[in-house]
Amino acid sequence: MPPAEQDKRALELFQKIYETLDKGKRAQVLPEVERLYQELIDSYPDAALAQESYWRIIVICLNDHTPPAFDRAEAYYNRFIARYPASQVKGEIDKALSDSYYRNKQWDRLIKLFTPSIRLYIEKGKLSKPQDMFMYAEAKLNLGDLVEAEKGYRIVVALFPKTREGALSAARLEEIRKRISK
Repeated sequence: MPPAEQDKRALELFQKIYETLDKGKRAQVLPEVERLYQELIDSYPDAALAQESYWRIIVICLNDHTPPAFDRAEAYYNRFIARYPASQVKGEIDKALSDSYYRNKQWDRLIKLFTPSIRLYIEKGKLSKPQDMFMYAEAKLNLGDLVEAEKGYRIVVALFPKTREGALSAARLEEIRKRISK
């Protein structure tokens, strides 16, 4: 099916999703909403809305399930990355995952999410945003690996001193220094 036709049909399905959300309580309609997002993803993968649908279904897995459906969210994430490796939506999905992991103290998952970015930094010296290294360091700190956490925070302070993450990293370094000196 040509991309223009996929876009048209995906938009119709997206409209149906919104109509479904308006029909009743969110918790009651979510199974149908998830099914419709899945249909859009499967039927119209080249439509612009397919990538957004991945993001929306991942957010549902993280925010509308108690406890969060991390395994399902990660399965969608892995499919998304395989299908759209250079997608602009990846940043939004990474943020949704990292925020949920942090909120739910899923430190090992947080490390795994940011490991590719940290590897790229180690190999090429490139770090595009402070959040990646900061969240990696936060996970290491919360797992008790003070040495690795300190390294991460120092990198954030050196590369991004005037950012929120830079200021928080400086504060964390002071906390680590106080812990060690006790």
